[in-house]
Amino acid sequence: MNQVVEIPAESFNIEVERADKPVVIEFWIRSCSFCQKFKPIFEKLPKIFANKVKFIKMNMFQSLENLKLAEDLGVEDTPTLKLFCYGKEVGEVIGFRSLDTVVKEIKAIFQHEECHNMR
Repeated sequence: MNQVVEIPAESFNIEVERADKPVVIEFWIRSCSFCQKFKPIFEKLPKIFANKVKFIKMNMFQSLENLKLAEDLGVEDTPTLKLFCYGKEVGEVIGFRSLDTVVKEIKAIFQHEECHNMR
């Protein structure tokens, strides 16, 4: 599966905390122009990282549960990428980035010991 999947907050536990590989989740909102501009970039990431990383996204304003989860994770701006390794948050990338920049930033964050399969 080399695509981005949209999830609700109710699926966070299964899709992120119990994932068997690193996960990048994008928090976005429909009215954010930078989110719309970042969408095609984010959708290219699964192919670049092959099957080593799971890419998902969540519309923060889709439900109160989504908004609460984003707030609990400290998301204050969009787009925000939260990076998880086997259920543990290991980093974040906030704001619009070019494809090359976001790939470099994700790789750098996933150099953590918990994410050894990225090396």
